[in-house]
Amino acid sequence: MPDTPIAPLKTVPPLPAAPAPARGLGLRVRLLAMVVAALLPPILVGVLFDFDHTSKTGLLALGTSLTLSFGLAYAMSSLIVNAVESLIADAHALAAGVAGHRSAIRSSDEIGQLAVALNQMADTVERRSAALADNERRYRFLFDSNPLPMWAWDAETANILAVNEAAVEKYGYDRATFLSLKITELLDPVEMPRFTGARLPFSESKQNAGSWLHRTASGRRMEMEVITTSSRRLGRASWLSVGIDITARREAEQALARSEEQLRQSQKMEAIGTFAGGISHDFNNLLTGMLGYCDLLLVQMPADDPSRDDVQEIRALAMRGTELSRQILSVSRRQMVQPTVLDPNDVVRGLDRLLRRVIGENIDLVTTLGADIGTVRADMSQLEQALLNLVSNARDAMPNGGHLTIETAALEVAETRRLSLDHEMEWLAIRVCDTGSGMSDEVKAHIFEPFFTTKERGKGSGLGLALAYSVMDQSGGEIRVDSELGVGTTMHLLLPRLSEAVTPAITVAEPPEVLAGSETVLLTEDEDAVRAVAVAALERRGYRVLAASDGEAAMAISRAFPGRIDLLVTDVIMPGVGGRQLADALTRERPGLPVLYVSGYTDDRALMDELVSGERTLLSKPFTSLELARRVRQTIDGAVHAG
Repeated sequence: MPDTPIAPLKTVPPLPAAPAPARGLGLRVRLLAMVVAALLPPILVGVLFDFDHTSKTGLLALGTSLTLSFGLAYAMSSLIVNAVESLIADAHALAAGVAGHRSAIRSSDEIGQLAVALNQMADTVERRSAALADNERRYRFLFDSNPLPMWAWDAETANILAVNEAAVEKYGYDRATFLSLKITELLDPVEMPRFTGARLPFSESKQNAGSWLHRTASGRRMEMEVITTSSRRLGRASWLSVGIDITARREAEQALARSEEQLRQSQKMEAIGTFAGGISHDFNNLLTGMLGYCDLLLVQMPADDPSRDDVQEIRALAMRGTELSRQILSVSRRQMVQPTVLDPNDVVRGLDRLLRRVIGENIDLVTTLGADIGTVRADMSQLEQALLNLVSNARDAMPNGGHLTIETAALEVAETRRLSLDHEMEWLAIRVCDTGSGMSDEVKAHIFEPFFTTKERGKGSGLGLALAYSVMDQSGGEIRVDSELGVGTTMHLLLPRLSEAVTPAITVAEPPEVLAGSETVLLTEDEDAVRAVAVAALERRGYRVLAASDGEAAMAISRAFPGRIDLLVTDVIMPGVGGRQLADALTRERPGLPVLYVSGYTDDRALMDELVSGERTLLSKPFTSLELARRVRQTIDGAVHAG
């Protein structure tokens, strides 16, 4: 709809200059004639008649002349008085606002000129009144039809004096109620100290009052950008305010800030991932070799060998390195994840005993598990590790003891909105609540950054919350934190809620001797130590192992070997021909050949998708000899059953 042009406010024409006072003898002549008329009868009687004043005839003539004089004087004065009374009536009509009233006196004397002046004054008053009324209509139109909320309020009492329709709709009060409020009743209570300190003396100037938190009639909170100007239009010192709702803009700015922060976090993760990926391959190979040689030594050493404890301690240290490596890869999103459909209640129950050992006896642990909350899709081990890290942080925040609550629940819509989640999805929360020291806003801004920690040097790696953040991100979820200094912290692990059935768990409880076999395994590994311990571990269990140091050597061995190859075990990342390229080539040459990939991480997205879908199988580095034997046995047996 095109804008309708608004004519400028009308200005009242100036009052015409008063005419110069009349110099004629009109009114003076009337008064003189009245005097002459009053004196003329007695004079005429005295001149025309010679009489004795004591005679009856003389007295009668004198009385008659005097009566005639008074009559003539009254008649002559009535002409003046009637004109003045008419002017008085005209003035009263003008004062009463009678539209269109004018004096009917028409004469050239002073009274006539007074009537003309009175009529001119009536014309001027009507013109000015019409202009003022027109200006008022235009003001009301601009005020009432303005799409922005506007209100006027008394500069001294803060009472609201006027309000437009946009403000009535925005705040939800009816007009009568709105006009009974004070300006302070529109403010959120937290703004009162600021409002008291910000009030300035009334002055004829426009002021940008800044942004303020307001409350509607329903209690909804909104942020308003307010521009205020002084006015005396309402007959007193008052402020006229215009409000612009910037709540949505603020939310958009906050969402943009969160997106930018997530982008920076992703960039940090990517940088760490590049760094971690560069070293993890060699580090995992070293750990795998250490674990393998420890296992070989332990098998050969008698139970009473005094060096056995030393070897087991070396193995334990290698396992700790394994866990650190996995955490770094998980934080950098390089760890191979295998999500399944889980019941969060089962995850919490399964960790209960371990969690109680982690927190110690001086912390009271309570678990509150929601009923029929649904399922989630996540990697079981990663989710368990994230919970362990959160519980460890909660324990460290309560050095003198406290209460720790772990609860699961399906989120209500209001909570979904409060946590800034996609309200079109259903969400499920795992919460870890402590009564510890809490965190400041400054600390909360950095808690998910890798290697950020407030603990003493040597007390933490700074990867716990970064790992939890990464786990939620890889699972399609979110993580939120509510914390207050001196009160405690609540961490929210938030995952999309599913209605799918839980993926059945695969349990393997075979004794070591069941893991033996006589099949032929083609093992491809570019790290000499890993290849050596893997060959030794499999050969000790009866397998025939064809070892290759890279993909090209493996293809040459396969083509030269005349017999059946029952399994290909290959590292994913190798110089030259990589693991997936090798597997694709050999499965074309040997249809039905099962493949077991071995890797600590991979950037091969296609392979990761195949692993997630179950089309391929992965053994993550570092691994033990027992884990290798178990996965080899499972893969071979699975291929036989599938065939």
